[in-house]
Amino acid sequence: MSKTESAVEDTVLTDVLGPHAKVKILTALLGENDRDLDATEIARLAGIDRSTFYEHLDDLLGYELIEETRRVGNSQKYAINRDNPAAEDLAQMEWDLLEYVDESE
Repeated sequence: MSKTESAVEDTVLTDVLGPHAKVKILTALLGENDRDLDATEIARLAGIDRSTFYEHLDDLLGYELIEETRRVGNSQKYAINRDNPAAEDLAQMEWDLLEYVDESE
């Protein structure tokens, strides 16, 4: 999968909120909410460079939308922060939008 064919390109969240890197990062993590990912995996799924992920990391951690979960060797893992109501609202928004899209088709 190339950067132009990222896993988050055709999601309802990126369609509604736009293709900003932060939206792509959050969408990638929401799509993989059952596991934690390292920066390389997140960047690949989001269709962005790793350096772009790191540019936005402090903001996303500061808002507590994502969290550091564990270290595997030298690699830090991250996940969507399910304890943050805003992150949960974002996940719910995605579900609500998907339901709306299904109904309107």
